[in-house]
Amino acid sequence: MSVAALRGGADAELRGGPIALVSDAHIDGPGATLDDFLAFLGDAGNRAARVVMLGDIFALWLGAPKYCAPHHAAVLDACRALRRRGTEVVFIEGNRDFFAGRWRGDAFDEVGLEATAARGGRRWLFAHGDLLDPEDRAARNFSRVVRSRFVKLVGDVLPTRAGLAVARRIEADLRHRNMARKTSVPRERLARYADWFAARGFDAGAIGHVHVEMALELPDAAGRRRELFVLPDWRTTHRFLLLDEDGEPRFAPWGPPRAVPPAALRIVERDGVAEIDLDAPWGAAPGDRVAASSGHGPEVRRGVVLAVGPRFAKLRLEPGPPLEVGDRLVREDGAAENDR
Repeated sequence: MSVAALRGGADAELRGGPIALVSDAHIDGPGATLDDFLAFLGDAGNRAARVVMLGDIFALWLGAPKYCAPHHAAVLDACRALRRRGTEVVFIEGNRDFFAGRWRGDAFDEVGLEATAARGGRRWLFAHGDLLDPEDRAARNFSRVVRSRFVKLVGDVLPTRAGLAVARRIEADLRHRNMARKTSVPRERLARYADWFAARGFDAGAIGHVHVEMALELPDAAGRRRELFVLPDWRTTHRFLLLDEDGEPRFAPWGPPRAVPPAALRIVERDGVAEIDLDAPWGAAPGDRVAASSGHGPEVRRGVVLAVGPRFAKLRLEPGPPLEVGDRLVREDGAAENDR
């Protein structure tokens, strides 16, 4: 396995063994999400030779020690404990994690924007997924700017309080940025990503960012097999991707069975009415009160069900943050959804 490091130089070669991949915990402070994620990291060390974090582990992280809140420090300590046990820890930056390379050799074995592995006759590419569409110039420009040396320098010299204020503004803006790309994930966009990584010699890819669990075969024009595994957000599902010793991938739950609400795959919203395609059946009925919860944090948008189909919902929503792919629908009567 190798990591495309954020610094210059050759890729680092890492040893073999099972790999546990996790993405999008969006930890924003103390609480159940942090406690469960720390417990997951401890358990992952018993199941895998390495843990690969595919980005957006925090709601926002600027990397510099002066910006590390207690929840950042707790995860860094858990990663150090994993390394002391002999588990390698790889951190792939997402679109909410910046300048984590400061912790290379301390909490993490490697830090990068992508990692690669050879397992089970496949060449794998691991990345966060915010750059999955080569045509998404807004995402690529944002990544280029915020990871620039200039921004790093500004962050280093700003007083801590001012830097954190800027960080909070960035985190709030991210929820409303580039919405045209956040209300659907067409198969064509995923196929373009498969074309891109296949052109680099990879047979399979694993990404996060989308918050919806998918295991896709995306053959090219010649019928050659390419596989793409999209991880769900850990925050709401507590699920991760495990590659065993032979490189066979499977999604796995952590902890006791959880009721995982259906996630939005496509949203069309006009005048407070949203038509939503879902990734799983939903047991709601017209008239039910509903909350659309985000895997990014505590944001909730409430409303009422107007119509439902096998994998479709039409809702009248109260004002609130925009819905995006990966948001999950929960009936407010507390009825359980399907365990996954």
